[in-house]
Amino acid sequence: MSAAADQPEQDTPRRIYKVLLMILPVGVLIGTIVFMFMYFYLEREEEKNYAVIVSHGLRISDLEDMVNKFTDRIGERDLETEQGRVGLRRAASMIEGRLGPQNVGFPVSKSEGEAAYGLLWKSLAVEIEGAQKPDEIIFAAVSYSGAGKVADANCTSTLMMLASAMARQKTDRTLRFVFLPLDKSPAEQNRWLLERCLKPGEKCFGIIGLKTMEKPPVTGEPAWQLSSASPNGETWWNNLRTGDATQRSLGTDIPSVWLTHPVFSPATWADDQQGRFVRTMEVAKQLRKWLDMAASG
Repeated sequence: MSAAADQPEQDTPRRIYKVLLMILPVGVLIGTIVFMFMYFYLEREEEKNYAVIVSHGLRISDLEDMVNKFTDRIGERDLETEQGRVGLRRAASMIEGRLGPQNVGFPVSKSEGEAAYGLLWKSLAVEIEGAQKPDEIIFAAVSYSGAGKVADANCTSTLMMLASAMARQKTDRTLRFVFLPLDKSPAEQNRWLLERCLKPGEKCFGIIGLKTMEKPPVTGEPAWQLSSASPNGETWWNNLRTGDATQRSLGTDIPSVWLTHPVFSPATWADDQQGRFVRTMEVAKQLRKWLDMAASG
């Protein structure tokens, strides 16, 4: 009697195991279906977002998102402090992730780098390869070093936005966007570009660099200011501004200009961040026009 009474109790765990063994494959199948659905859904969303970036070109939302990441998540980006060095590494990762294969789609190349504080600090570069003259290089450059404020973040983000917006563009010469790790003088940055960012057989045909503006221009002066220019750089820049892409009368030196603008100044739009972004879109359109002109054969 006791053995018969115990039999149902012994059979109960066995039935549970059998049910679980029947349910388990179904659960795995459902989980696989859900996983595949989410994977392809997210992949389509990523492709859709990428298509939006390319089709819409310059967008305030992209600019604002990048600036906020630089200021809120990354902060100070400076070689002289531990916090600043962490910020530089984070900024490099952000630039590579934003412009790289998983987002905009550029292959990201890195320079040889400069040793400091036990690390190698490298520039990052993405490019639009020239269709007609791929060995003739136009550099568009900016440093991603900065105080972690809106002005310097806006300066770096503007060139990132331009690289994204121009990703599918066709140019005669190669247009190479370079993000430099250290805060150096324009002459030193030019040297970095020419020594570290040119491949064998390539020749630089011009440099357009962006810098944070230390002081806003005096009333009556033009908004665009030349921070530095090579002997023939200002002439070249004026040619680009007037729509003349030729390089006649420029001599044999490589033309270079380092430009700044009030949208890259901490002293302007201090209480109107949206106004700064709106004006930056106009600035970016001008820069894009000059880069187009410089990269044309």
